[in-house]
Amino acid sequence: MSNTLNSFPMVLDSDITTWRNAAAIVAAGYQTGIRVFKLALVVGHGGVSSAGTVTITAPSDSSTLYPPMNVSAGIAADSILYSDEPTEALGTLTWRDFAVTGLTATGTKLMLWWTQ
Repeated sequence: MSNTLNSFPMVLDSDITTWRNAAAIVAAGYQTGIRVFKLALVVGHGGVSSAGTVTITAPSDSSTLYPPMNVSAGIAADSILYSDEPTEALGTLTWRDFAVTGLTATGTKLMLWWTQ
């Protein structure tokens, strides 16, 4: 499976450097960003996890948008590593653009439930 950036939930199984400038997002008109109301990090279908860290940052200045998620080696496929329904003042995380690293190296996938 490859990244599905404009699906619900959004599913990322490989690293991205920018969400906002991806062709599928530009074509869909989601240039204003998203509000994330749920996220989950799971081990991919292909096998066990590798040790590493998954990060979600702002491409413009590398600021942290969500705390780093540490992944241990040897966790079975389809295991849920993190599940969160984050809140802030508006009840969701608001991201104008974001980058995700560590998915490819750890064998994980990130699922984001979001709204505009």
